[in-house]
Amino acid sequence: MPYAKMMKETVGVPILCAGRMDNPDMASGALDDGVCDIISLGRPLLADPDYVNKLRTGKTSLIRPCLSCQEGCMGRIQEYSALNCAVNPQAARERATRFIPALQKKYVLVVGGGVAGCEAARVLTLRGHEVTLCEKSDLLGGNLIPGGVPSFKEDDHALVRWYVATLAGMNVKVRLKTEVRAGDVKGYDAVILASGSRPKIFSLGDDAHTYTAADVLEGKKDPGKNTAVIGGGLVGCELALHLREKGVEVFIVEALDHILKLNRPLCHANAEMLERLIPYKGVKVRTGVTAKSFREGRLALSSGETLLVDSVILAVGYTENRPLYDALAEEANEYYVTGDALRVANIMYAIWNAFEIASGI
Repeated sequence: MPYAKMMKETVGVPILCAGRMDNPDMASGALDDGVCDIISLGRPLLADPDYVNKLRTGKTSLIRPCLSCQEGCMGRIQEYSALNCAVNPQAARERATRFIPALQKKYVLVVGGGVAGCEAARVLTLRGHEVTLCEKSDLLGGNLIPGGVPSFKEDDHALVRWYVATLAGMNVKVRLKTEVRAGDVKGYDAVILASGSRPKIFSLGDDAHTYTAADVLEGKKDPGKNTAVIGGGLVGCELALHLREKGVEVFIVEALDHILKLNRPLCHANAEMLERLIPYKGVKVRTGVTAKSFREGRLALSSGETLLVDSVILAVGYTENRPLYDALAEEANEYYVTGDALRVANIMYAIWNAFEIASGI
């Protein structure tokens, strides 16, 4: 924006400003402040093709945000020569994914208020079904709540706010602090289990100072001044960068020979940026080793090295959380499992899978 303003003050032709100009307030402010003449939007229009009309009519809370994740757009162009969008399953395949009104209205229970559950509730309602969404916690968003804590992941929380506003505008029955049990599914025509995933945990000895990534991100646990993150995947690397921003000394301990190896195919731009930010920000990395024990502030590694740390943070992946799955076969007339409860993946595949399931009910 500063360079766009310099150009506008120097030349006599209209100036366009592009690149992460998706925040409606920032974009409007740039025009009002004379930074540029035109705002150029690329990825945000994949996320929400009605962006401009919603901005024009003051419905900015209903603009579906672009996460700048590059998972559906640049990532899929790179890997599959296909243009798509992580948060908008209909982008670039509008004809194949057009909504078909339900021939028979059904009463559907959605269990879980993460992105998969919210997307399922949205699509079901648009197609004419009546939906009740139950979430055990006091907030919608699921793993996006801790995932959106780092300063460079704030758009995750923007997506949660969009779902909250969208479901409220559609009058979807959202019941927070409501845990669904097997008997509660009776009376519904269909049930969608979108109960998400839970972090994998194990003991290294000092359980009192061994935390999950989510607990640290949400401020429930204090990692201290020195910590070791077990796991060099996407969650571990982003957590390490977040903690470095707060002045914490961080080690990443990764069993494989390279960080981010299990997250392929991550968009090359994202992977290469993370791989360079880790050393640039001063995160110390140990690859090809495993953690053996953690006692009295000493983390022993399989290489024979001992790290002196205040805490250990586990970021070794997630496992499907579907406690109702077996009971649904006996209690539900029609049932489905979606999102991380079906298979742990990422935001894109949780949303896409929920969209597909809800489109066919």
